Amino acid sequence: MKLYKKPPHHYKMRQALFYKIIGKPLLKITKLTFITGMKMDIETKPFQILALSGGGYRGLYTAQVLADLEEEFGSPIGQRFDLITGTSVGGIIAIAIALEIPMQKVVELFVQHGHEIFKKRRWYSRWFGYRRSNYTADGLKQLLSSPELFGEKILADAKHPVIIPSINYTEGKPVVFKTPHHQDFRRDWKFKLVDIALATSAAPMYFPRHMIENQQYVDGGLCANNPNLIGLHEADYFFDVSLKDIALLSIGTLSSKRTVNASNNKDGGLIDWAESKYKLGDSARNIIDLTLANQQMLMQQIADHRLTRHKGISFKIDENLVAKSTDYVGLDLVSEWSQETLIGNARSSSKIAIAKPELIQIMSHVAPSPKWHHGPNKNI
Repeated sequence: MKLYKKPPHHYKMRQALFYKIIGKPLLKITKLTFITGMKMDIETKPFQILALSGGGYRGLYTAQVLADLEEEFGSPIGQRFDLITGTSVGGIIAIAIALEIPMQKVVELFVQHGHEIFKKRRWYSRWFGYRRSNYTADGLKQLLSSPELFGEKILADAKHPVIIPSINYTEGKPVVFKTPHHQDFRRDWKFKLVDIALATSAAPMYFPRHMIENQQYVDGGLCANNPNLIGLHEADYFFDVSLKDIALLSIGTLSSKRTVNASNNKDGGLIDWAESKYKLGDSARNIIDLTLANQQMLMQQIADHRLTRHKGISFKIDENLVAKSTDYVGLDLVSEWSQETLIGNARSSSKIAIAKPELIQIMSHVAPSPKWHHGPNKNI
């Protein structure tokens, strides 16, 4: 299967066209030469961050956008970024990027194994969500453990710096799993990637908590469903990069806003939050969905404001679902309709984004080889 279809000269031609269209780059350039292609000497080389939001099966949208970018620009997308961060399903995709797994392969696996990931327990086992989570993690774990994805690899096997938020429920605090790109990061590199992926995606009501070294972890989306600010903080504090030198590409999960049903009572009880007295088990899930969606919007806005003020670059790829599509797309809705909606919207989003000068500039970047302070690949 040919996964990267565009030849190298195609990317360089787009680069040249970008400069011809806008007249000058968004960052200061001291010299521009053509030898075997385009070469740029930049006064301040940008530090680029890729941030991927959580969203359950809606992550198929994210994966398809990334697959389109890889096809258009001709190389594994991880090579374009100095730091990759993702939460929940975004964390799973971020790990795949850090391993340079082709995004088209991730799309195919999402489509092929979606029903296995979200295979409901029997009703008498879960008691409509009161007794157990709606799904076991068996299907997801089996997929993540396959040789096509993470297998037995550990975090130290990543080819690019990556950070993945979760919550240590045993200690009641947020945690961020990190590659050993800083001298203080001595522990996480030993963890299996499958464990990190299950920890960041253990959404309450959906999946059971995940154990790592006798401690319980739950979905990182409860603290950072949009990991933009985590990425900015990492760049600022641990990489010592100024905000003015940062370019942030954030990709959502085809967000939808949860709004109140005006016909419901306003007393805030289970029936109100469930929107039906026959589906009381949906109340907690609806609250979680509302929390994740609004937290994601707020974090995106704050990140945009910070970068705009300091003259950095923030570029977002996401869409809001139209009302008639919300019935087919959700955190755990797997069907031919949902796949068609997610992939179709992703292709539309990427087609528009690929023509934007800001994205062309971001995709012209080639990140340097990472420096690992610990682990089997230590090089500093």
